[in-house]
Amino acid sequence: MQTVCCVCQKTKSQAGWIQKQVGNKGRVSHGYCPDCFRRSMEQAQGWLQARNSGNQGLSLRR
Repeated sequence: MQTVCCVCQKTKSQAGWIQKQVGNKGRVSHGYCPDCFRRSMEQAQGWLQARNSGNQGLSLRR
């Protein structure tokens, strides 16, 4: 099963995360590569800090 980053579409290989290979067929599982995971967590932390400081404009709720 091939693991693909749901943000940048890089694929996980034995050598690490590489750019998606064209024409790769088969079973796919989606997740986050380390870079996209780190950026997503930093963004979520920013939203939570803004929410906790009283800034309702960046709230996670809609």
